[in-house]
Amino acid sequence: MTTTVAATRDDLWRRFAELIQRHPKKSIAISLVLATIVAIFDYATGDEVPILFCYLPSVMLICWVSNLAMGATLAAVCCTGWLIDDLIGLEEGGVTAHECWTAASHAMCFAVVIVMLRRLKVGYANERRLARTDALTGLLNAKAFRERAEEEIARVNRYGHQVSAAFIDCDNFKTVNDTLGHQEGDRLLAAIAQEMKVAVRETDVPARMGGDEFAILLPETSQQDAHNVVNRLQAALNDRMQQEKWPVTFSIGVAIYTSPPASVDALLHSADKLMYEVKAGSKNDFVLRLVA
Repeated sequence: MTTTVAATRDDLWRRFAELIQRHPKKSIAISLVLATIVAIFDYATGDEVPILFCYLPSVMLICWVSNLAMGATLAAVCCTGWLIDDLIGLEEGGVTAHECWTAASHAMCFAVVIVMLRRLKVGYANERRLARTDALTGLLNAKAFRERAEEEIARVNRYGHQVSAAFIDCDNFKTVNDTLGHQEGDRLLAAIAQEMKVAVRETDVPARMGGDEFAILLPETSQQDAHNVVNRLQAALNDRMQQEKWPVTFSIGVAIYTSPPASVDALLHSADKLMYEVKAGSKNDFVLRLVA
């Protein structure tokens, strides 16, 4: 039960973090509005209600979606505003050591919270990156590829763009593992990833789907554009295999959707089916086909 509650809490936190990061401008606006409301209430109540730490949610929100400097600036503004409000309400005795100590301690608390939050954000970003990245090749893994493909399909539904997907299988990869060893096989897979990163366009999304299978999401791609990308990629891969003297070629299927695919599975299935057509034939080739 405790594990389930913890998992649910972590999932809710992850979704909230992703939501505010997708809308940084709105999040900053909300944090500033909240800080303004707290400032008005602080001024209205004077010293009767100590509410300086009510500024913390605003500072934390803006620090999470923005940079350290902006979070620190908002914290400094909040502390300064609180101090000015206190100074206005002081009697003739002027600023006391107690007032100075209180201001300094509050500023230190804000600084500690900001630093801890930034470290948490860096750790969260690293964890998310590792969860989405294939450790061997540095490409996106299958889960992350599906997430990107879902986002692209949503864009296709909204704007009517074309979308394509290429599915790539390594011919004779098992021979490399059996004769040269798994370490050499890993080096081969890493080399494939290097060539893919160079050959595809900046907007394309290469990924390792598992084993010796790779995929590329090709957003807003015409049949000619897809042909150019895949032709360039296969030439680069074959050149690299010849340089390294690896007996591997590549069978590639490319599905080009002129209308939105029903799902990511449908998109991948079409490309995978075309890839097997190549593999059942001469191999070391690619097939492109329009899918209505």
